[in-house]
Amino acid sequence: MPVLKSAANPSGSFSATKTGRQIPARADLHALASEAARAAGITGYASLPPWSLAAPSCVLPADVGTNCTALARHFPELGLCFFETGACLGYTEADLPADLRTLPVRWHMHLPLDLPWTGGADAVAKAILALAEKVAGLAPWAYVLHPPEAPDDLRGGGAEQLRCVALALKERGISPEALLVENIRGRDLETMWPVVRELGLGVCLDLGHMLERGQEDFLTLPGLWVHARMLHLNAPDEARPGRHAALDRLDAAGQAVLGRMLSSFAPGGSVVLELFSPRELFDSLRFVQTFWADLNGNNADGRKEDTA
Repeated sequence: MPVLKSAANPSGSFSATKTGRQIPARADLHALASEAARAAGITGYASLPPWSLAAPSCVLPADVGTNCTALARHFPELGLCFFETGACLGYTEADLPADLRTLPVRWHMHLPLDLPWTGGADAVAKAILALAEKVAGLAPWAYVLHPPEAPDDLRGGGAEQLRCVALALKERGISPEALLVENIRGRDLETMWPVVRELGLGVCLDLGHMLERGQEDFLTLPGLWVHARMLHLNAPDEARPGRHAALDRLDAAGQAVLGRMLSSFAPGGSVVLELFSPRELFDSLRFVQTFWADLNGNNADGRKEDTA
């Protein structure tokens, strides 16, 4: 997967074989992940009851297969980061080796950041279905979707485009519940909310996006916690806006929002530590495990869920 400079990866710091970059031996990369875990004080298998804990497939400077094989030693779920439509449609078995099926993990897919929204809902659905076919053997349980970036420029508006895409995918076997709409910028999730509720779509809440873009009021959207099936956890980086920073960079206000999210999130959902370097990933794992344990200790009455 060629380097992509994006909101999730503004420095273009992770890449794969097609870039021509020299990639260290697989064993060395496995050791790199294990060393980062030990440095963070993480021993054994990562967990965060009562949820499935996940890592992205672009933490190590290597291809998807190497990342997944290394990270499967530590995490029970992996997110396939298919951030570029064209490059990921060109993936072969060299990028997605058959032995990924043998890894003892649950899978989900993060859909491309550059889906062809201007080409219409059919073009978007076609791209998603082609990518889903490439990993059909892994049976991803969810597909994270960034809403259209410029919804006012799209025919029928962004909400109508989302509706048409979701219905087209439903016809081809991807249920609305498996399509998770992520909060990205502005008021996007609020704008799409009527369609989310109408079709029963899922939601992926990104903590870093929420804090950076003043979206904390999204936590009060009616029925939010019925639809929320995934959390992306990361902290904003004030020095480099748009970059995902480790969770120990959260200030008091950010920690308060994290506490609200975890306290309302239903058991069985997926918590993704969306960090793109081994050190930040495992430092964030240590932080969230300690944070959740402390929060539980201070809230003996348990979680309060929105069932509206």
